[in-house]
Amino acid sequence: FSVIGVVGVIALLVAVNVISSAWRGRIDMTEEKLYTLSPGTRAILGKLEMPVKIRFYYSRGSVEMPVGLKSFATRVQDLLKEYEVASDGMIDVQLLDPEPDSDAEDSAAFDGVHGQMLGNGDRIFLGLAVSHLEVTQSIPFLSPQREALMEYDITRAIYQLSHPEKPVL
Repeated sequence: FSVIGVVGVIALLVAVNVISSAWRGRIDMTEEKLYTLSPGTRAILGKLEMPVKIRFYYSRGSVEMPVGLKSFATRVQDLLKEYEVASDGMIDVQLLDPEPDSDAEDSAAFDGVHGQMLGNGDRIFLGLAVSHLEVTQSIPFLSPQREALMEYDITRAIYQLSHPEKPVL
C-alpha cells in the first residue's frame, strides 16, 4: 500500500503543477492587499485607447541606497507589473538604472526625475515618468511615506494624460 500511496501523491503533485502552470491568475495574500489594484484603477486601465509608457527610475546598482528604499522600490516594481498585466498591453513599463553619465540619467533629467542627494554626496533615483503621446507627467521621488497613495498617484497621472480635456459643466 505504501508504494501505491507514494505513486498517488506524486501523480497528484504533477497534476496540480500542470493545472497551476496553465492558470494565469494571481493571488494577493498580503494583509493590506498591496498587489491588488482597485476596481477604479482597473476601470481606467480598461478604457485606455492609446499606449502609455511608464519609465521607472531606480538606482538599483547604487551601494549607497538605503535598505528600506530598496525594499520599497521592489514593491513599486511589483505594483507596476500589476499595472502592466491589468492593462492588456496598453501600459509599457521600462525599468531604468540612472548611473552617473549614462543615457538613463539624461532621460531621467529630461523627464523631470532628479536624484536625491545623500549625506556622502551621491545621488539616488527613485521616481517615475508617465508618457502618453508626446506629453509626460513625472513623480520626481516616490516616498515610502506616501506608499498608501502610490496607486492613486500613478493612476491619476495615467488618467490625466489619457484624458487631457477638462469636463464641461
